[in-house]
Amino acid sequence: MPSLENVYMTVYIVDSDPKARGVVKKLADGAGYTVIEFDSAERFLSLIQSEPLGCIVLELELGDTDGTSLIRRIRDAGWKIPILIVTSQNDIGWCASAFNAGASDYLAKPVDPDKLLSCIRNAYDASEKRKQELQAQIDAEKKLSSLTLREREVLELLVAGNSMKTIASSSGTSFQAVARHRQRILEKLGLEGDVALARWVFDLRRGGGKV
Repeated sequence: MPSLENVYMTVYIVDSDPKARGVVKKLADGAGYTVIEFDSAERFLSLIQSEPLGCIVLELELGDTDGTSLIRRIRDAGWKIPILIVTSQNDIGWCASAFNAGASDYLAKPVDPDKLLSCIRNAYDASEKRKQELQAQIDAEKKLSSLTLREREVLELLVAGNSMKTIASSSGTSFQAVARHRQRILEKLGLEGDVALARWVFDLRRGGGKV
């Protein structure tokens, strides 16, 4: 996973109507956001191939596909970027379909500018949290890479609930050797104790990392 130091969060507008895109772009530009426009779902998917940071402003009625299909493809890819629906479709069926697919918010056109900017700000707050989570995952994986193969094995056995005595017995090594591995694991990961170790691994896995 690359460093996030130079990754900038952006508003991605996906709408087949150039006039509608222009309205949102002008508003977002005026508020100081970086904006990238797409006239179709396929163009977005062809150019954005790894999880972006920021938010997507999406019209449900696109020329090449239903906007809910794009939402599902984004969520199926595991991307957590907020998706704000700004659409001419203002009925419960479309709204329910969008939320079921994974939309974060839903606004009907013509949209109130202040309300749209408020939704974008909320989306940015969520995306900033996601950026922090991704950076924490990068840092955690860097620490994991410093462990030896044997230390990784001991780590996996510890967080699976095995005692050091059990690990020593099952691996045919001494209790003292397992204790030394455990101590080096804690030192390399910057942790104190088994509870902190279990929590650290759980948080890493919850964020999508692997141990």
